[in-house]
Amino acid sequence: MQQGTAPLTGWPAFNTMRACYQCAKCTSGCPVATLDPEYNPRRFLRLAAIGEKEAVLKDEKLWYCLACFTCQERCPEEARPAEVLLALKNLACERGFAPEALLAAARLVAADGRLYNIDEFHNEYREDEGLPALDEETGILGKLLALTSLQGRLEG
Repeated sequence: MQQGTAPLTGWPAFNTMRACYQCAKCTSGCPVATLDPEYNPRRFLRLAAIGEKEAVLKDEKLWYCLACFTCQERCPEEARPAEVLLALKNLACERGFAPEALLAAARLVAADGRLYNIDEFHNEYREDEGLPALDEETGILGKLLALTSLQGRLEG
């Protein structure tokens, strides 16, 4: 487990982030930063590069990234900021810093393959809207996820 200010490892994106020279093209093109001036993807890369892992992983704004990859397309140094942010989110999940609402949704999908159960009521609604009925049984995604260890990792 990585502690203190040791460099981040374990995700390929953590190697590319060192190419970032803080030009701010990622942040200036970010649609989230347009809406929330306090959101700054460049700051996350900088903190991660200097080893301030806990500050990044505990910051709720890390989860504001929409993964639109605009930052990555604008980066002149191919630091791959979108991939760095995704890797940081994965690391935050591993360390137990993911938002509870996200974990609750992940638990539902891991258990049933869906965010909510499909029943007769839902299929009647779908029929009224001209949509085909859905299978009320657990979806294929739930069956596939049951073969993984995701459910256990979500529980703790």
